[in-house]
Amino acid sequence: MAKLSVFALLAATLIHTQAVMAQSSSVSVVNANSSIDPVIVTATRTPTRANDVLADYVYIGPEEIADAGQSSLVQLLQRQRGVEISSNGGSGAIASVFLRGANSGQTLVLIDGVRSQSTNSGSPSWQAIPLSIIDHIEIIFGPQSSLYGSDAIGGVVQIFTKTGEGPIQVGASTGYGTYGTSISDASIYGSTSGDQKIRYSLSATAENAAGFNTIATNNSSRSFYNTTQIMGYTRTGAAGKLSQEWSKGQELGLQVFASRNNGQYPVFSSSKPIGNQINDVSTYALFSKNQFTDNWKSLLQIAQSYDLGQALTPTSNAVTNSRQNIYTWQNDITVGKDLVQLVAERKIASVYSTSGSGLSRDQTTNSFAGAYQLKRESHLGNISLRSDNITDYGPQTTGNIAYGYFFTKQFRTNINYGTGFKAPSFYDLYYPNYGVSTLKSEKSKNSEIGLHYETKAFDIRIIGYSNTISNLIQYSSSGCPTGYSSCASNVANAKITGLSIGGAIRSGYFSLRGSFDQQNPIDESTGFVLAKRARQFGNIGTEYKTSKSAFGAEGTLQANRNDFSNTGYMGGYAIYNLYGNYEFAKDWTLFGRWNNIFNKDYQLSYGYNTPGSNLFVGVRYAMK
Repeated sequence: MAKLSVFALLAATLIHTQAVMAQSSSVSVVNANSSIDPVIVTATRTPTRANDVLADYVYIGPEEIADAGQSSLVQLLQRQRGVEISSNGGSGAIASVFLRGANSGQTLVLIDGVRSQSTNSGSPSWQAIPLSIIDHIEIIFGPQSSLYGSDAIGGVVQIFTKTGEGPIQVGASTGYGTYGTSISDASIYGSTSGDQKIRYSLSATAENAAGFNTIATNNSSRSFYNTTQIMGYTRTGAAGKLSQEWSKGQELGLQVFASRNNGQYPVFSSSKPIGNQINDVSTYALFSKNQFTDNWKSLLQIAQSYDLGQALTPTSNAVTNSRQNIYTWQNDITVGKDLVQLVAERKIASVYSTSGSGLSRDQTTNSFAGAYQLKRESHLGNISLRSDNITDYGPQTTGNIAYGYFFTKQFRTNINYGTGFKAPSFYDLYYPNYGVSTLKSEKSKNSEIGLHYETKAFDIRIIGYSNTISNLIQYSSSGCPTGYSSCASNVANAKITGLSIGGAIRSGYFSLRGSFDQQNPIDESTGFVLAKRARQFGNIGTEYKTSKSAFGAEGTLQANRNDFSNTGYMGGYAIYNLYGNYEFAKDWTLFGRWNNIFNKDYQLSYGYNTPGSNLFVGVRYAMK
């Protein structure tokens, strides 16, 4: 019934929207998050005009990232349609991201096209990725395993660093704010001209904060934590790319990304010590882009990614080192206006951990995928199929089919159906006295329908979806192997239905944007709403922008949530922020951001404090 009601509401909205839009042409439009019709790569693995993308997506552009000030990557994602987060404190604390109600580990993270996940936990280290060296971000919702394999059940978040193109550009910024927060970054990028073009980019950042006390008064274990010392962090990062087009249509290059987050946290102990959680995230890739014929493009890439976690306490130094070697050959063949895509990939994942009694394992996945993208006048179509053959585990086959139709050049609908999977992590499979090697993959089946209307005056998108996830892996104290007190087990199923709405209006110097998500993320084995997820959440923002200045206000709202096992009630909240920038001289800009201006007390994980009212100001240089 919930699924039918969502689709019925969409049908009614379609009729109403068509009538309203026929009368509306006096205001100018912009996408809810950035420029009109950006180029989206992640939804198809190829550059595609946003207007032709059939998957549900959010694009976060360079301007929005520059306006984020002291906000972390996770805090910026919290302000987007379809995204919820949890956090155990401030910007440097362990965090999770939920796309359209799915678990955090069911989101695949790519950095410049390279996987960035812990092979041990199966989740990304969100807190280790600095926002200030990111150029733009693409969020693709729904199962994308037919393009990317394991983990992409809830969707994919791809982070892009700067790519050099055109005359040399130099930029730098520095700022200071509440909680002793300081952030500085610098970048240089561009390309040579003429034959054998060289493209280059280099960015670096350093930030730190004294922080605040993260243990809330309602924390049930408060007596075992240090509640007087503040918990700070340091975060550093760098990214670089270098390539040469050695012949027309032939490019050879390399790319590097490396970051470290060192966050303090209170250790659960009667002696109440302070620990340091260190996360190192890095990706490296060599690539060759080749235009073999007029209709055949090839990308050959050898990549490696690391996720190293280290928990330092006065009595322990547990280290977990995850590594993935990924070999990819992608071929894009144009057939008229259509595109055929063939991908072969080999991934060798390994983990070494000194935690507990230790863990050392490796695993190989061989993958083959094919996709067809169709474009015929008012019709769009995508179909994709992928097989992932995992060592000692067997093949996993996923697919996706999507169709879109333009009623007018501005008004489009689409229907999507896709399947996804998440293979068990090394921890779930092999950790001593907990892992179970016979675990099944988590699997999903997702269907959705969407409406999109966009002119120079107005932009709105409405998506109804239903995602069924089976074989959820959870902690269990029953049905475990002999000698286990608890274990990982495929004990749960989830059903997530929802409606996601986003849009924007612009008139002259003013713009207004907003989003609203109504969802029902249910654990079908218990009947409870999934932990740390709300049934309703949304965002609203307005901005006044001229050629030399911009001033904006925004709000994030979320209904009540529960922590694990339907306990740990967290009330709903609304937080509001202000931001602005002013170009006071050629290439020089003053900027500032005031987050949580009303000092709202709220929680994103039960028993943990979040930042109160906090201010950040700085100066930026950007060569124009």
